[in-house]
Amino acid sequence: MSRPPSQPRLVSDLPAPQAEALNDIHDLARRTGALRRSQPYAPELVRLEHDRSIAEIVAASRAIPAVWITQAREYGQANRAWQPTTALRDPPKYNVPRRGYGRVVADTNRLVDMATVSVLRHQHLHQAGIEAEPEPAVAQQLRQNMVAIRTRIIHTAAAINMRPAQRARSTTVTDAHLAERLANRQQLAVDDLTALWRDLATPAIAASVRSSLASLRRTTGPPVSADNGLPMPPTVEELITRTHLQLTNMTPADGAFTDGQRIEIAVQLALPPTAPEPDHHNAETTAGPPPDGPLTPGPEP
Repeated sequence: MSRPPSQPRLVSDLPAPQAEALNDIHDLARRTGALRRSQPYAPELVRLEHDRSIAEIVAASRAIPAVWITQAREYGQANRAWQPTTALRDPPKYNVPRRGYGRVVADTNRLVDMATVSVLRHQHLHQAGIEAEPEPAVAQQLRQNMVAIRTRIIHTAAAINMRPAQRARSTTVTDAHLAERLANRQQLAVDDLTALWRDLATPAIAASVRSSLASLRRTTGPPVSADNGLPMPPTVEELITRTHLQLTNMTPADGAFTDGQRIEIAVQLALPPTAPEPDHHNAETTAGPPPDGPLTPGPEP
């Protein structure tokens, strides 16, 4: 007999392979958090982060909801106990008729989060006198995650036959949207920002996106291109460049830079440390920004 809806699901309720995967994530996150608090630049951190990323991919392959993976990671990072009696968070419930539109909005917002966190971290490194990326593999994975999410936006919009106005409303990133996200993330301490950057760069994100893309591609044909006049989400390079330019406009200390210098810095930041996973839609253009402000997952128009 199924458990009544009013009672939370516990770790002990899970099949053994799922419980084991979450335990691994929690243990690796706990060890990483403890080491980072005592030795912020210990070489072992890179290996532990890599092992946790692999553990999260394994968990996703065992059909564990992303919210439980995040919960296990957060409990470990906070050194909170993870026991058979731990109550698991309820996975989000989706409104199926509007799921596609909501996913496009959520994925676009996620791209903005990834860009703002990446740019703010780059600023902290620059201020500390660190010019070369100290974790190039993590930075590369973050870009691959962004490419994968952008591709899913395009395929989802095609799958649900979004109208041009809907595409523009859900995929256009305005300067006001970037400024708002930058202002929110600027409040984070450097260590918290770096931890968030690493979380956004976990390979589990790209693995999950590719899984959903495989389903979309089985049910729809190739997405139409922007050559037909349909709005498209910004490319990864364009989004990072615009985010950096927005940050320099918000930062008084950068006032000594000329416009040309700011653009040059932003372009350099947009170039990945190594060749990224191909973005098959780089040639697509984006529509001009609509008059509205930051994206919100409001009702489908």
